Amino acid sequence: MLPEWEQKYSINNEKIDHQHKRLFELAAKVEEMSDKPIYKIELKKLIADFFNYIKIHFHEEEAYMKELNYPYLNQHKLMHQKITKSMIYLIQEIKTTNDLKEKLYIVVNSWLIEHILQHDMMIEHWRKSQEKKDEKDLSVEKQKPAVFFYHCNCEKKKHKVPYDIHLKIQYTKVNFKCKECNCNLKYIKE
Repeated sequence: MLPEWEQKYSINNEKIDHQHKRLFELAAKVEEMSDKPIYKIELKKLIADFFNYIKIHFHEEEAYMKELNYPYLNQHKLMHQKITKSMIYLIQEIKTTNDLKEKLYIVVNSWLIEHILQHDMMIEHWRKSQEKKDEKDLSVEKQKPAVFFYHCNCEKKKHKVPYDIHLKIQYTKVNFKCKECNCNLKYIKE
């Protein structure tokens, strides 16, 4: 079950938040149709709406990140490109309506869950940290940096990986190895 939009997902930019809300609505339509019969033409229209909307949204979001001097802008653009490519691939590889519904649901689910709820929220964490830096308010509790967990072949071992390294592993094909077992670290999706 996909999550519904909540204020806690806000990045405090009215335009981007409105677009995220719309994307949650489109995702809910995808989820709704995944359990019922639907004509291929309806499915293609929904995919086209979704695809066109994310292109507009990505452009706006990248402009906002640039305005903020967001340090992970290039990595974030890579994520956007990956999502766009997966949507294009999905459209090109239509075999059956059921197959398409299933693949679309996977793309939407991973995009919403992983991208908006993790990566887009990092934009807001960055904005807040810059605001606090500007205010030089030492009484405000320092925000904890995001940490992602990875595993290797060592038994019951989890590696805490900071956001910048996580992005390198996920989006630039860089491998990081465990110092003990010398195996590549693998992301644990929680």
